[in-house]
Amino acid sequence: MAPTVGHSSGFIVRAAEPADAPTAASVVREAYGDLLESCPAAAEAADAERLAMLIQTGAAVLVAEGQSGIVGAASWREDDGAAWIEFAASVQPRAGRALVRTIERRAQDRGLRFARVAVVEGSRAQAAFAFWGYTPVARREGVARPLLVLERRLPLLTVREVRRADAEALASLTGRDAWFFAELARPGWYAAADGERVVGVVWAERREADWRVGGPLLLEEYRGRGLERWMLERAAQYAAMHGAQRIVAAASPLLIPLARELEERGWQREGDRFVRDLIAFPPLLETLV
Repeated sequence: MAPTVGHSSGFIVRAAEPADAPTAASVVREAYGDLLESCPAAAEAADAERLAMLIQTGAAVLVAEGQSGIVGAASWREDDGAAWIEFAASVQPRAGRALVRTIERRAQDRGLRFARVAVVEGSRAQAAFAFWGYTPVARREGVARPLLVLERRLPLLTVREVRRADAEALASLTGRDAWFFAELARPGWYAAADGERVVGVVWAERREADWRVGGPLLLEEYRGRGLERWMLERAAQYAAMHGAQRIVAAASPLLIPLARELEERGWQREGDRFVRDLIAFPPLLETLV
């Protein structure tokens, strides 16, 4: 079974397997129709044998599954600091958006700031990508019809100090009243943000002899993307800057799957918690790439 990339708009988006090639190729042929000759990457994917070869050789091919099976397929690559969508095809409403959104998330996880795609000028694909926030940046002469290169600047994933403007989002994540965040600055509190959208929160606070991590708390669609480790690092850094020699985090369902990676960063599992010696393992600032 191929690993699931994520759930989006009611679809399961996952890495394609060679056995998916016949169905995925059929989806590409149906979606592109008479535009196939203008899109070389889609034309290649429309051939089941060629698509299976692409999958077997490590190309980043995704499929979207609905209740009736595979209803979408897409491929992308990283080139010159951008995520290039090679083709995106769907035969069910919103499946294409689920695939494109998943590609955008993978690109964000790699620190890429742009997503690009070449579409036939005047096609439904151009209208769809425009609706999703893509704008023309170049025009090419295609094999049969002109192609437009469309681009979208991706929001930056970051972990930053909380702001008063984050109050409602933080209240939703933590269950606290919004006034707790809106009235006073909250030192030691950090928000995980996707552009301007707050998607998670973590904080460090002194509890008697120990410093403790609150959270991290993350919206479900942002879990498992590396933000958890980054958030813990920010909390540990704040505690270390304020004289802490160690810090404790609860072994929550969010962190338990990351136990091996956390151990490499100095977090030791002790029963229902993770403990980090900040003298032996000082925190480092890092970026999510």
